[in-house]
Amino acid sequence: MRAKSHLTSAASFVVIILMIWYAFHSQTPSAQVEENLPATEWSTARALEHVKAISLKPHYVGSNGHNEVRDYIKDEFTKLGLNVTTQKGYDISWNGNMSQPENIIARIKGSQPDNKALVLLTHYDSDPHSSKGASDAGSGVATILEGVRAFLAQNKQPKNDIIICITDGEELGLNGASLFVNQHPWAKDVGFVLNFEARGSGGPSYMLVETNGGNRKIIEEFMAAGTDYPVANSLAYSIYQMIPNDTDLTIFREDRDINGLNFAFIGDHFDYHTELDTYERLDRNTLAHQGSYLMPLLSHFSNLDMTDRVMVDKGEDLVYFPLPLFKMVTFPFSWLAALIIGSGILLLLLIVHGIRKRRITLKHLFGGFVPFLGSLVIGYLLSNYGWAAVKTNEIYVDMNTVFPYNGYWMIATAAFAAITVSFFLYHKFYHRDRIASLSVAPLVLLWIISLAIAFPVGDGGLIPNVYLGGAGFFLVPLLAGLVMLWLNIHQKGPSYILLLILAVPAIFVFAPFIKAFPVALGMSILFVAAVLSALLFGLLIPILGHYRKKGLLAFGSLIATVVCLCFAFAKAEFSQTQPKPTSLVYVHNQDDNTAQWATYDKVLSDWTKEKLGTEPQRAKELNANSIDSKYGTGFSYAAKTDYKNLPKIELEITADSTVNNLRTVKFKVTSESVVHRYEAFADDKYSFEKATVNGLEIRKSGDDQRPFSNRWGNRFLSYYVTDNAALEMELTFDASTEPEIIVYAASFDLLEQEQFNVSQRPLDHMSMPFVLNDAVLRKRTIKLSKNVKSEELPPVEDVTHG
Repeated sequence: MRAKSHLTSAASFVVIILMIWYAFHSQTPSAQVEENLPATEWSTARALEHVKAISLKPHYVGSNGHNEVRDYIKDEFTKLGLNVTTQKGYDISWNGNMSQPENIIARIKGSQPDNKALVLLTHYDSDPHSSKGASDAGSGVATILEGVRAFLAQNKQPKNDIIICITDGEELGLNGASLFVNQHPWAKDVGFVLNFEARGSGGPSYMLVETNGGNRKIIEEFMAAGTDYPVANSLAYSIYQMIPNDTDLTIFREDRDINGLNFAFIGDHFDYHTELDTYERLDRNTLAHQGSYLMPLLSHFSNLDMTDRVMVDKGEDLVYFPLPLFKMVTFPFSWLAALIIGSGILLLLLIVHGIRKRRITLKHLFGGFVPFLGSLVIGYLLSNYGWAAVKTNEIYVDMNTVFPYNGYWMIATAAFAAITVSFFLYHKFYHRDRIASLSVAPLVLLWIISLAIAFPVGDGGLIPNVYLGGAGFFLVPLLAGLVMLWLNIHQKGPSYILLLILAVPAIFVFAPFIKAFPVALGMSILFVAAVLSALLFGLLIPILGHYRKKGLLAFGSLIATVVCLCFAFAKAEFSQTQPKPTSLVYVHNQDDNTAQWATYDKVLSDWTKEKLGTEPQRAKELNANSIDSKYGTGFSYAAKTDYKNLPKIELEITADSTVNNLRTVKFKVTSESVVHRYEAFADDKYSFEKATVNGLEIRKSGDDQRPFSNRWGNRFLSYYVTDNAALEMELTFDASTEPEIIVYAASFDLLEQEQFNVSQRPLDHMSMPFVLNDAVLRKRTIKLSKNVKSEELPPVEDVTHG
């Protein structure tokens, strides 16, 4: 009898392992890159051809590669028989990032032209300065190109028009989307948007709802479309609403109140915005996942009556999450209060019932909190402080992507460490008559979590500013856990088959989050992987509690922890496939004829030391005016160097007038040599009543309702240049003040200019992302003194020192 018990326990354990594996594996289709699929089907192989063509070189706004990619996309849509146009104009983001994007636009006519149109949206610019943009967002362009081709091959005219909008300038400040939404005549026709994005190069693509109202109708239509691999949950929806959003689709929602869906993958985040974002590193399963979303949704929404723009009132929300066989499970937010109260009452009644049946004792019930809370606390401590101990290693310090090369192994280590602790502690508390008692603690904690974050109170929750109604699907594994508790109360040896079926919600709800949270939010929350692993273990106690060999399983889990840790440490080094991010900038001060080498590197490599030496100075002075970067990164070190004979930044006052104590000065900044980006700074004590840049009037914002109110430090403008166009500014300000404007002109060609004698970056190095890099940065200051003339500006001497 015992041998049979061991055999069935072992079999159930294997099934649990397989279910956890499947919870991850089933999130994306298996991309068989077949070459000869029917023309009417979406093909990964055909989409990959577009990715390869788009990602041959960096194609940021203003680069030669940018023009080539634009022309390629236009030609491919033209080959499909579409009339392709472009929309070009200046736009500036809320935080002062300005460019002249050129959107690519086409339209497929529907049979009912008065209907609202569906927009297929992505962007084609890569991030400055080194990213090849295969995933972000070459994958989006390829998904839409292949999807439109397959759709047209079906020869079915949709009811609604389909607008294809491939935006530009997304990486700089959503400039292309803003240009389309606010200036293109087709924007008024839009009823719904499908946006394809990336923040890594692999992993499942997550569906995220973008709406000012409720999500009910969007989710209902998403389900009706019948996508095969929906990776979507309402907790992500609730979190997404609480944090700043920054996709092109956000502009549609904020400026036109248009609903839509984002599809974005975030795995392999270490490739994001780097030169590693290549055709070779793009996960083929991930690309296939994007296609599996597009085709059914394109067919469904292009024939859906979108007169209401798929909009419902705010508050009409559904809780939703994926589950095998069901694909998506949903229920209204309005059920949450009743479900939380009801599940709490059921839990209490089961405890009382178990005590009466003498299957639960108060002693062992409260004792069950010791191994459960102990595994949570110890797992948290091991992962949190373990990460704190290793993150000072060189491989983590300069990884601005917040997710390191060995991140997955670190997550696995944290998870297995928590499981090891759980097996060990529950081994110490094991007795075959205590299983029901030990099962209570995890259910109580899960109910408390649901009550704290998902119970609705007015417009929020029980905890001020923290209401995540989307987490209401936690109640599903809770209810399944209550049934498992009931079975263990009534039977000493309940059926493993029934228990495993009831374990499905816990495994498929919580297992994917073990990896997803650290990948999405960074290694600073690595502890979440350990905590969720311990929580999942606790919810499976109605099954695992029957295992007699927990000590042996603890030892096996410890071995797995050590193996994962060894792999993590083995991967904690730079190589050609895991290059070290490095940075170098030549700062050329044309005000005082001085120059410096500067870097963002916190740990200098031999390559950067060639220019900065072994004892560079901290770059405090340079950071007084911080150059725009994604994560607010400032220069770390600087070293004085020879002042080169570089072309001047020309400053010209073209108009100066004063009316009613308001002075308006118009000036022009030009350069004979290439400029990819201008940065403009002014002390924040200076404010402007009106501002125009290159003919674009800057919108007033902030509490004071003035232009450039949302400054980052003293920076008020970052202008990304196309075709070496000049920077022309017209500023109106208090006539009693004399603002000083500091202008930087950056070109991303430092390594190409022989006069700087910069050696080739080693093969195990790469250009650091998210910062100004590999650049020549020239500085010039203009003080707008009263009656200043162009000829009175400080001269720039042509001198070379050294």
